[in-house]
Amino acid sequence: MTYSLAFTLAAVDDIIDSIQWYNNEKKGLGFEFFLAVDEKLKLLINNPLHFPVRFSTIRTSKVNKYLYLIYFRINEKRLSITILGVLHTNPNPNLIKRRK
Repeated sequence: MTYSLAFTLAAVDDIIDSIQWYNNEKKGLGFEFFLAVDEKLKLLINNPLHFPVRFSTIRTSKVNKYLYLIYFRINEKRLSITILGVLHTNPNPNLIKRRK
């Protein structure tokens, strides 16, 4: 069963900011980061319950090759996933708790 995806504005900003940061470090690295995020999102839409609950109803999935977690919430009735954030593992993880 495939779930639909929705992104909060904060999550979109997270991805864009990270792509820009990686591109500033090395040309093309931002695109590689984006591909890694996209690859993980493809796994999420097919089996979101596979990933662990981290905070109450918020689940996480690690982005392969990067120290980033995708934070998301599942709506079983609508068969949808809302991406709340894509954050580096070093900042305060409690930031995600404030996102709706």
